[in-house]
Amino acid sequence: MDRFPPLAVLTERSSRPRAAWPGRLGLALAALLGCWLFVVPVVVVALSSLATHWSGTILPEGLGLQWFRRLGDSDWQALYTSLEVGAVVATLGTVLGIWLALALEGRTRRGLGAVVDTVAMLPNGVPSVVLGLAVLIAYHKPPVDLSGSSLIVIMVQLALVLPFCYRSAAAALRPELKILREAAQSLGAPPAMVLWRVVLPQMRPAIRASLALGFALSLGELGATLTVYPPGFATVPIVVIGEVARGYYLPASALSLLLLLLSLVALLAIAARDRNADARGR
Repeated sequence: MDRFPPLAVLTERSSRPRAAWPGRLGLALAALLGCWLFVVPVVVVALSSLATHWSGTILPEGLGLQWFRRLGDSDWQALYTSLEVGAVVATLGTVLGIWLALALEGRTRRGLGAVVDTVAMLPNGVPSVVLGLAVLIAYHKPPVDLSGSSLIVIMVQLALVLPFCYRSAAAALRPELKILREAAQSLGAPPAMVLWRVVLPQMRPAIRASLALGFALSLGELGATLTVYPPGFATVPIVVIGEVARGYYLPASALSLLLLLLSLVALLAIAARDRNADARGR
């Protein structure tokens, strides 16, 4: 008897494709914008590092490894320095971020806790060059003279990275984690055991994110580092900006690509270590 579906069903069916088009179009535009902003520049850097000559043409006129072979000891030392500083800054930022998040838990909206929270986030609102200049002026004379030491670079990068590490840790302190801590304390577990056996395992995703973010931010930091770095000290961004200033774009691309690949390997290693820990926990 009901050979034809109701009008409401036909209307719903006909409207489904139309409703899907705006979402698909927005997704396609977002993908195109992401490729244009992030993928295309990386591809251009990769091609530049392999190009024997590239000027006035869409594609390089030849490909080779000559720019990688021409990297000198100073370039490799800058690469090693960038990785070393990045590892130290990411580790210190993560440790201090967790400590701040635990110390300020539930206290960031009043009194001293609000002041400390504001101070911890203050580097986010200050240009990196200004922060670097402030650190250089503050610590260039006795009794605390760091102007000739690489510690000043670690200090200024740590100040820039700490807000992100702190927020990553603070976001992981969910209400259920507080309940687990109180339960462990009620069973007689000492504070160190509660931290090591209850808090840190639950914060593992935040720790991983903090390490990865701190490491990536340190590798790419230029403004403050360029302001405070001592003689004889150089990271890859400092070397690259010097090469670009002299017009040596292709050698700078080779060094930049190496830094990009090594940073990706390090970030994947952080993620793989976390997955292995999760597998052991299960």
